Parts: sequence; structure tokens; C-alpha cells
Amino acid sequence: MSLIKQLWIGIISMLLLVLGGNFAISTFTAKTYLQEQLRLKNIDNANSLALSISQLPEKDPVTLELLITAQFDSGHYEYIIFQDIDKKPIVARNFENEKVDTVPEWFARRVKFDAAPGIAQVTDGWQQTGTLIIKSHSRYALEALWKNTRNLLDWFLFATLLSGLIGSLILKYISRPLDVVVDQAEAIGERRFIVSQEPKTKEFQRLVRAMNTLSNSVKHMLDKEARQLELLRRDSQTDRLTGLTNRVHFLNLLEVQLTREDAEKHGILALARVMMLQELNQQLGHNQVDQLLRAIASVFADLEQKFPGSRAGRLNGSDFCLLIPTDTPIDMVSTDISQTLNFQLIAGGFETIAVPLALCTFVSGEKSGQVMHKLDGALAQAELKGNRAVVTHDEQRDYNQHNLSEWRNAIEAALAAEELRLASFPVKNIDGKLLHQETAARLRLDNEYRPAGYFIPWAVRLGIMADIDLAVLKLALKQAKSLQQDLAVNVSALSLCNAHFREQAIALLNSQPVEAKKLWLEFPEVCVLRHLEELRAFIVRLRAIGCKVGLEHVGLEFTQFGKLQDMGLHYLKLDAAITRSINANTSSQSFVQSLCTLAHSLGIQIIAEGVSNDEEQIVLLKVGMDGLTGTHIS
Repeated sequence: MSLIKQLWIGIISMLLLVLGGNFAISTFTAKTYLQEQLRLKNIDNANSLALSISQLPEKDPVTLELLITAQFDSGHYEYIIFQDIDKKPIVARNFENEKVDTVPEWFARRVKFDAAPGIAQVTDGWQQTGTLIIKSHSRYALEALWKNTRNLLDWFLFATLLSGLIGSLILKYISRPLDVVVDQAEAIGERRFIVSQEPKTKEFQRLVRAMNTLSNSVKHMLDKEARQLELLRRDSQTDRLTGLTNRVHFLNLLEVQLTREDAEKHGILALARVMMLQELNQQLGHNQVDQLLRAIASVFADLEQKFPGSRAGRLNGSDFCLLIPTDTPIDMVSTDISQTLNFQLIAGGFETIAVPLALCTFVSGEKSGQVMHKLDGALAQAELKGNRAVVTHDEQRDYNQHNLSEWRNAIEAALAAEELRLASFPVKNIDGKLLHQETAARLRLDNEYRPAGYFIPWAVRLGIMADIDLAVLKLALKQAKSLQQDLAVNVSALSLCNAHFREQAIALLNSQPVEAKKLWLEFPEVCVLRHLEELRAFIVRLRAIGCKVGLEHVGLEFTQFGKLQDMGLHYLKLDAAITRSINANTSSQSFVQSLCTLAHSLGIQIIAEGVSNDEEQIVLLKVGMDGLTGTHIS
């Protein structure tokens, strides 16, 4: 039972006790008072009438009857009896109709007056001639008592309603800080450690202060663990000298780029090599060479920021590589990289250092070894040319559309014709049971259904991602009606930042609440890094509908668990670039294990993407994964 209901029961019980007791005491007091007044009236009337009779010169029965009858008719009596000295009635008058129409029978039965009659002696001179007994009728006293009782009852009812109204206002005022306490308690129960403003009520203030202390303690713990996690991530994924991605992780990123469903279809791979590094160490010294390597690394780090979605890495002591998912012509990219690199080397005083540059294009579905072989061939040609030579290896694109206008028309036509499909891939828990089906959009373009990586980059440039995500959401809800399985649907960062999309999505989900509870909506990792407030507000509304909410492709830059503690996420999907070949990488195992521990402390499930063999699956389950997906999971 809720605290509000208990307070209401307490208030009602108190009112009933006070008003009921007051009502009973008032009624009993009034009855006693009226009964005493009737007794005194009986005595006074008896004495007065007895005196009148005693003064009569003749006390014959006719005269007595006339006098007593006149007294009876002029007053309100139950009976008047005149007895002789032998107690034999000489004259008697009684009121025959005992029912009082204005008073309910149940009240008359429970409140029965019993006033003592008045008794007086009638004398003739010094001799007693008889006894007079008079009892006044109680009907008027009963009517007066009933009227008083009814007025008191009406007042009690009014007082109860008034007290209830005032009590409601008081409870509403009291419940304001109580709502804050309840919300915070529920959040902590869901492992969302939020901090609330302390209310003015002392009892609630102490409680909120204690819960805030708990939340802050958890936040400090998460911050500490996140710093440790960041150190593990750097050890497992980055080069210590330059801070760029190391060889193993970079090749994993390339593999994921070539195989992931939603990755951009085309891209460019650039490779720069510092020639004769061993001789440079002998000539310039390690410190000077380290400065050279850091200067080149800074160029690649800047280029990583310039090209969205790109990744820079150091493959070995002399080789620096840049992965750029893009449709930009390779000549433009090569010119940009070459000029930036030359400028930095000249500015650093390394204008004589030979750093040839090679670039090649790739397409989704190619083997990573094949792409690296093309790049090595181009680099060999650049080395032959010497110094700062640039060699590119380009392949023909397979797009039928050649400009933004054609892409817009093709995508909008496919959406209007509902030529959209959802491919599905199973996501299973540690027991092998299905958690949900992860969906991937297929849009009919160029006479066949194309994967997301084929058209998403163009949709981003055209600003129509919200239309695509909304169409995917509608299709997922439609499929959820006929399926007994949960479905995971991707929502892009651009759609998240679109207020119109958010309102349409909420309205759509609210219109189909049963199917909405089957959806797992997942957002890219960048939403936490760059669109935190929009994501937090949207998650609150999605959770209220019953959707599960998570992040996909997590781990490349993500160690900021302090931002997750109050968001209410249900799950995280760990990027395949981290899970790939984890069985042979102990540093990645330590990082993933720490990541799982932190996530579980917040009640968040961790799901591994890109599982490709038994060895990876065994290690991932060992380090604490809650679910798996990939080519090996079926």
C-alpha cells in the first residue's frame, strides 16, 4: 500500500474518531439536559395544579375533571392522574398518539426519554384528599433533540468534506518532495544513480541526502573505474609513442569496415612510410626521430578529425595509415593529405626526410588482405619515385547515380513505393537463447535491394536520414505484429537530433503499444559523446512506452561510464573491432572484462558484435558477455 493511501486512511480514521466521539457526547449531553428539564417541568406543573385544586371550595369529581382536562388540553402532557388517598384514580387523562412523525423511528427507539413524573399532594385544609401525578410529553424534546442532532450531523459532514479538501491540498504539498524521493528511489532501484535537490521537509531531506551520497559515491567509483578502463583501452588499442591506433586494432577496424552491414560501401586507404628509419635513429638520435614520428602522427590525427568516420593508425615503426570511408575522389584526398603532411614536416624542420605516400580505394566486401596488397603495391611504386612521391590506386565506382539530385530521387522513390526490407541477424544470450533479431535496412536501388552502407552516406549528405529511420521503424512495428521475437532497430544520430522525427516516432510507438514493447532501439556511440541531452530525454520517453534502449558499436572511444549512470540504458553492443581475434589479445581481454564489470554494476547488458569463431565466443563469454552476435551465431 502506498504512503499516500496510508496517510488518507489515517486522516479519515482520525476524523471519524474525533467527530464520532464528539457527535455521541453532544447527543448524550443534549438528551440528559432535556430529560432533566422535563423532570423539573413535571414537578413544577404538578405542584402548581395541586395548589389550584387544594384551593377549590368544592372538590367534586365533575369540577376536578373539568380543571384537569383544561390543564391537559392547554399543555403537552403524556398523562395527568388524580388519585384519592387509597391511590384509586378519580380523574385520568392520557395522550394516545405516541408516534412523532418528524422524528425517524430508529432515532426515537435509540434516544428514549425517561423523565421522572411530577408528584404533588392535594389537601383540603389540613387533610390530604388525594395525589396528583403529572408527566409531560417528550415529543417536543425528541423533536428538538433530533433537529439538533441533524444539524450537528450536517456540520460534521461539511467539516469532513472540508477537512478532506484541506487534507488533499496538504498531502499534495507534502507529496511534492515525496515524489522526488520516490523517483530517486526508483531510479536507484533501476541502477540509475541520479542526484536530486534536497527538499525542505527534514525527514525527506535526510533521506534524499543519504541517497545523494550513495549516488555520488557510485559516480566517484565509476569515474575511477572509467579512468582505469581508459588506460586499458589505450594499452590494447593505441600506440604508446604517437597515441594513434596500433596495428592489430587498425587492421580489425579495416576488417569491420569491409564486412559490417551498415558501413559505407566505398573508402580510401592511405599509407605513409618514413624511409630509412634505422639510419635516421643513428643520425638524428631517438629523441629527434620521436619528434618526427609525433609530427607525422599529429598530421594523421588532424586528418582523422577532418574526414568524418576515418581512423588513423601506426602499423609499425615507420608506417602510418589512414582509413577514410568516403566517396570523395581519390585525387582530391591524396592532394589534401600530401600538402598537409609536407607543410607539417617543413614546419618541424624535417624537410629532407623522405616520406612517400600511397593511396588506394576499396569497396565493401573486399578482403582486408587484398586491400593491403593493393596499398603495398602502390607504396612500392612511391618508394621507387622517392622523397615525397604520391601514388594512387583507383578502381571504378559502381553507382548509377552521379549527383545528389539523382540520389535523392532514387531514395525517395524507393521509400514512396515501400521498397524497403529488413534483414535480420540473431542475437543470443549465454545460454544460446534468442535475445532479439538485429535488423538491417535494405532499400531497392539500381534494380536490387542494397545494404545500408550503399545508400546511407548519401542519405546523410541529403539530410533525409530521419525519413529512412521512420520508414524502418514503421516496418519493424508491422513485422512485430506477426513475429513472436523482439526486433532491434538502429536509429541514426541525425534522426535523434531531429525534433520532428522524435515526435513522430513517439506517436507511432504510442499507437502500437504492444508491438512497441518488442522493439530494442539502439543508437550509435557518438550520441553519448556529442548528443547526450537529446539522447537522455528521448530515452525517458522510450522507456515509458516499454521499449528497450541501447548503444551499438561501443568501445572505440567509449569509456565515459559516468555519463551512463543516470540514463537508464538496457544494453551496449561492443564493436566488432574490439572482439575480433580477442582470444589472441590478452590486453583486449582485460579491457573488455573491465568494461563488462562496469556495465553490470549499472544493470546494463553487454553484447558482443562480430563473433566469427568458437575461440572468440569462448573468451567473450569468459570475460563476462551477456550476449553474442555475428557470422558464427545462428
